[in-house]
Amino acid sequence: MGTLFLALTGTQGSGKSVFTDIAKKKYQIPTYRLGTIIIDECKERGLEANGRNMAKMASALRYEEGDQAIARKALPAIKELIQDNPKMLLIDGVRSYAELALLRAELGEIKLVAIISSLQIRKQRIEARKRIDHESEGDFEEREQRELGFGLGDVITKADYYILNDDISKNEFIGKIEQILEIILDNK
Repeated sequence: MGTLFLALTGTQGSGKSVFTDIAKKKYQIPTYRLGTIIIDECKERGLEANGRNMAKMASALRYEEGDQAIARKALPAIKELIQDNPKMLLIDGVRSYAELALLRAELGEIKLVAIISSLQIRKQRIEARKRIDHESEGDFEEREQRELGFGLGDVITKADYYILNDDISKNEFIGKIEQILEIILDNK
């Protein structure tokens, strides 16, 4: 039996990184993060991979090469990861239905998981984690609008599974992640 593909979507700060960590560490699920394309493209063009440059690059790639640019550029690396025929492969960071459609056309069936969390809680998480894509005041709001413009809201509505990550402890959230992964693995 071939590899089962699982894609992960959600707004910034919703909990995608926690989901990915659990999938990798507890279930040994190979993972490809679509954001890697943005970082690599910044480096190829001689730009520092900081929040501002990554934001510009995400928009530039979609402008230059279309809405499916990120997914298209990721396909060779994704196909490389499935050479060992893993039971499941997680594709983290789908930002639009166009990306998902291309991945499905190239890879076959993909189950989509969306993580949902309120704006206020997500903003608190982002401010606490201090990543390179949020260096200055206003980065959260700017990224929020940009990603919604890519079609993030639309792809979230197309999910096969949803996890609500609001007003619960991290352990409760991890329990929800494990439950979803078990359901998907059992239904393979």
